[in-house]
Amino acid sequence: MSAILNSEHGAGIKPQLNGNGDVLKANGNVDLSHDEDAFQHLPNPQQEILLLHGPRQKYCLETTGEIPELRSEREILIQVVAIGLNPVDWKAPRDYDFGIPSFPWVNGRDFAGIVVKTGNAASRLKAGDVVFGPSTDYRDIRKAAYQEYLVTTDFNVARAPTGLPVNLGAALGVAFVSALLALGISLGLDFSRVQGAPFGPDILGLLRKSNRDEIPEDVRDECFDGIKDEERPQVGDWVAIWGASSNTGLAALQLAKFAGLRVICVADVVRHGARLVDLGADVLVDRQDPSRAIEIIRSVTKRELRFALDAVGKETAAHLQESLWQSGEEKQAHLVGLTGLPKSQLPGVKYHSVPIKVFHSVPAIGESAMNWLEELLVAKVLQPPEIALADGGLEGINGALDQLRNGSMSSKRIVVPIGRETLRQPNGNTGKDGNKKTDAKLDSFEYADSLNANPSRVKFAYWVPNVSGGLVISKIDQRTRWDLDANAEYAKTAERYGFEYALTQIRFMAGYGAEFQHESVSFSQALLHHTERLVVMAALLPGPWNPAVAAKQVASIDQYSKGRIAVNVVSGWFKQEFTSIGQWWLDHAERYRRSREFIACLKGIWTQEVFNFSGDFYQFHDYPLKPKPIARPGRPYPEIFQGGNSIDARENAATVSDYYFMNGNTLEGFQTQIADVKERAAKHGREGQVKFALNGFVIARETEAEAIRVLQEIQGKANKEAVEAFGDAVQNAGASTSNKTGMWANSKFEDLVQYNDGFKTKLIGTPTQIVDRILLLKSLGIDILLVAFLHYDDEIQQFGEQILPLVRKLEAEGRGKDEAFEIELTGDVYRKVEA
Repeated sequence: MSAILNSEHGAGIKPQLNGNGDVLKANGNVDLSHDEDAFQHLPNPQQEILLLHGPRQKYCLETTGEIPELRSEREILIQVVAIGLNPVDWKAPRDYDFGIPSFPWVNGRDFAGIVVKTGNAASRLKAGDVVFGPSTDYRDIRKAAYQEYLVTTDFNVARAPTGLPVNLGAALGVAFVSALLALGISLGLDFSRVQGAPFGPDILGLLRKSNRDEIPEDVRDECFDGIKDEERPQVGDWVAIWGASSNTGLAALQLAKFAGLRVICVADVVRHGARLVDLGADVLVDRQDPSRAIEIIRSVTKRELRFALDAVGKETAAHLQESLWQSGEEKQAHLVGLTGLPKSQLPGVKYHSVPIKVFHSVPAIGESAMNWLEELLVAKVLQPPEIALADGGLEGINGALDQLRNGSMSSKRIVVPIGRETLRQPNGNTGKDGNKKTDAKLDSFEYADSLNANPSRVKFAYWVPNVSGGLVISKIDQRTRWDLDANAEYAKTAERYGFEYALTQIRFMAGYGAEFQHESVSFSQALLHHTERLVVMAALLPGPWNPAVAAKQVASIDQYSKGRIAVNVVSGWFKQEFTSIGQWWLDHAERYRRSREFIACLKGIWTQEVFNFSGDFYQFHDYPLKPKPIARPGRPYPEIFQGGNSIDARENAATVSDYYFMNGNTLEGFQTQIADVKERAAKHGREGQVKFALNGFVIARETEAEAIRVLQEIQGKANKEAVEAFGDAVQNAGASTSNKTGMWANSKFEDLVQYNDGFKTKLIGTPTQIVDRILLLKSLGIDILLVAFLHYDDEIQQFGEQILPLVRKLEAEGRGKDEAFEIELTGDVYRKVEA
């Protein structure tokens, strides 16, 4: 691309670059700062565009186009990543010379892309959102699709749901909007009480509540006088669609069925009949013999067909009008022509052209259409068209339009990816034809098994984003979602790309940017239901949980999941979280002493036939738990994780825990903690029984400078109030210990932006740099690395593709065992820097 824009974090374009593409300061040093409003300060940035210089010519790729500017608060800037081709794109300029206001001109109707900038902070869209839609405002060149960046409005795009390949999004907009307006306005179909799908809008009713003067003059009559209220279709009425196998026809068929109509589909039945039946067609009529088709339609409807839609042209529209009821004595018949109407028109028939302009000129119409489209896709009740991908980016559009023109791809929608090779979403890969195809690595566990065959491997876990706000306390845009559907996809992707553990967070109330929180144990059970291999660690908080309840919950879940749950016992640092629910707030040492009893009780309940315990916090008298968790060699009960940096935390780990979680630290800090816990464990007769896990935040990019820029943008856009509040709250943790060794005791503001000191683990750089650091950490004694990401939608899979295989390759070559070697190679990045 000639315009340099990193869509992952909405950064702008700077005029001076070095040979690596790094932004330079005036003194020649790399500038790693970010400017949210960089687009306001650019010296005429350039982009690639596809220009049409005259009628019946091919498009020309040029790099002289300026990035379009926003002109209103409802407008947004989109970086285009895929373009869907429409017949009008070759018919208008190449054959028929219509619809082009002036030359040179930019065309293109359907697009999918990434929101780069919004004109209104209150918009439902944010920078980084993946969206798609149609450009219906044909006279505004800024809104055409054949360019790297386009402008549209926030009410004219839909957000792509999890699992929808971006290429499919580029094929949906024009077809859906055309079908919706044709049925909903021209024919007056009401979608507010549909069957088998989320309720949609009553487009015509909504439109007729608008001010008539605010509707474009050339479509006012269609909007307000096109069909009378008493003539609107009712459930059970027939509608005929000629050209039902077209993209708009397929969309119209599905929408009509949602609204309870009976649908006659006229198409090439041999080629498209099976798909039309699958989508709900009530009657199939072959288009090869128009006279015969008219007779069949008349017979099926008993000559009472009142609604018809033509998606082909004037000639077929004329055939379709012959099929309509033409009495006109009580109610008129209605015919919509998407691409033209018959030259000779019949009495008793009302003819309609789709008022497409209202989609972009009436915000309430555009927004209701796109909101419903999002809901239909999330509910997976609207089937997108089959697509074929064309190579060559913008320059390849000419050849792809020739394919469209000669009909060689008539059964599929052509989509042209541009910009990035792919825009990944969980399980959203596409095959050669662009249709959804599960990655071979996701078809089975063969890939994960090949990665994890070595018993001495370092294992990988990931933080589950079951709370809102992502894993950083920052206002930076994140492609990370906290709902169950998204997390189920993350989990399935993770276990097939080599992750072996996942950790759900526990939060009882909002704190440091986490406005919404799903409960940890129930969420863990839900993820286990969606996965087959992953071990999910459920966080437990002594105080709110009694060990009897926790032991019972976890034992049952362990049975359901065939031994795939673990627990992470959190001693607590958030005072208000305890006091708000009526729990006693204990001093730091007492919280850890309670946790030690809690863990001892869990282990005893799970392993002893009858459990007795007399402690300061918990008492049990002949308590029998049945069923108990699944016991296996090396795993007599669900693994118990516990974290903390303080002496109290280390003593607990040495005494009762299976894994000791650590936060980011210096090289010397890691060595001291690990040695201390090992020494304490030996004193308690548990030598070699405590393993070590470490938290880290991963930012893997092609260059180290790019990764550092992302880090600095995360920190630069920190939610200052939330970070400071978090910093105040954690004074009850590390800083409250007698020797100031607890968690966050030495954390600075920029460290706290990732709330478990994840930046300090230094997994920030190129994949090769990150792998070297992982192997150093393994050599120090780390058994499990717990990672988090900025963009979960992409980066779990990226980690599994780029980093994990390289770790395994180097492990097989002997790396990660020799601490001295790894420190000499990589240790400097972790050494404590003296002030």
